[in-house]
Amino acid sequence: MDLRAQSKIVKPSLASRWGFRSVLRCVTAIFAVTAYGCATTAVSPPETGVPNTQATTVITGPKNPVELQTASGYSMVPKSFSDLPAWRNTNFNSARSAFLESCQSWSKRDGNKLISTSAPYSGSVSDWMPACTSIQAATDTRMIAKVFETEFTPYFINPTDKQSKLTGYFEPELEVRYRPEAGFSQAVPGIPEDLVRVDPSEFDPKFAKGKVWGRVIEGELEFYPDRKDIIDEPSKALGYASPGEIFYLQIQGSGRLKFPDGRVIRAAFAAHNHKPFVSIARHLIDTGQIQTHQAGMNSILNWMDEVGPQIAQDAMNVNPRYVWFTPQEIKDPSKGPNGAQGIPLTAMASMAVDPRYHAYGAPIFIDTKVPATPGDWRGREFRNLVIAQDTGGAIKGILRGDLFFGSGDDAGGRAASMNHDVAMWVLLPKSVASAMTEAQLLADSADG
Repeated sequence: MDLRAQSKIVKPSLASRWGFRSVLRCVTAIFAVTAYGCATTAVSPPETGVPNTQATTVITGPKNPVELQTASGYSMVPKSFSDLPAWRNTNFNSARSAFLESCQSWSKRDGNKLISTSAPYSGSVSDWMPACTSIQAATDTRMIAKVFETEFTPYFINPTDKQSKLTGYFEPELEVRYRPEAGFSQAVPGIPEDLVRVDPSEFDPKFAKGKVWGRVIEGELEFYPDRKDIIDEPSKALGYASPGEIFYLQIQGSGRLKFPDGRVIRAAFAAHNHKPFVSIARHLIDTGQIQTHQAGMNSILNWMDEVGPQIAQDAMNVNPRYVWFTPQEIKDPSKGPNGAQGIPLTAMASMAVDPRYHAYGAPIFIDTKVPATPGDWRGREFRNLVIAQDTGGAIKGILRGDLFFGSGDDAGGRAASMNHDVAMWVLLPKSVASAMTEAQLLADSADG
């Protein structure tokens, strides 16, 4: 088993060898693509009506607390921390830990660079670093709260359609084997030998920075086929498990592989075939093969055992999306896999968001319900601070989030039971809020 496989990275210098006029035609057609972690998928480029930081969105600051309607069907209203429900009763320790991970990522970047080139707010790295410095010194809940209150201004997100949705995801743990055997017949797919990775921005600045995965055939970059037509290379297997469990591992985007000798490694997301995600649960419900209450992962895995491998595989093939993994040693078992920001996720404090609206690393206060135990569909109140650190193919919209529940069966059961409305307040550094206020005042003056 090759645990060192890496995808090829295509650089501009190879263009003459690999016919990258064809590659760029392909890249132009699919725009920018960003990698994801967990249950995540590539992020499509902004569509018509999605926020444009230059033209459509100016957010009012605390000196001019006027609700601003954007061209994208939502407004952001400056508030005080006393407006946030249960703010004073919040335990900020997990959020602090997650935020410091984002700070560590920013500290490696140019201070003049925006933390996001697509979110309607962002500010430069230097705008966010004072909060990072202050939060590092805060060691108890009261001190942490004081830092956020001093460094940030909360903005209530108010969509015109009032639609919101918060789901959950987790890092599964799979029992695996080093070689195929009964009950462990399918390879956890490692990176194919012919897979290449392209960053469009390296060829022309007009292309957004991102990742595109495919293979080169006769000098042209092509996407891999649908799930049903992909044959994995046994020499690249990270281990062997049941087809159903690997299917759900691919949906989550990463997981922990537990071998009989006690060894545990992480199967971390490496690439996907750029096909759309299709819900197997929805397919089985719509075709009458299961009932709505059987839509959870464990129920569907039991259904697969009952109907046999061929019918189960046919159902899985309805989802054409396919994911490959790379092995990672687990240095800190308390940390989750890397999210789209490229940093480890923190249980109950990292949230996947739509990066067209939210900047990675931004603190977001949420008011929602979460399951106390697996199967608790009613949930209990959860009012807490989380950090935007990941994304996902189904995470589309200003009030759409996916909360990371952690690793293992309990986390998986709770995540599968998570589906509630959510209210959000995004916290912005004072300097960003002030700049937005000035921009709004100038715009109002010009209109007058």
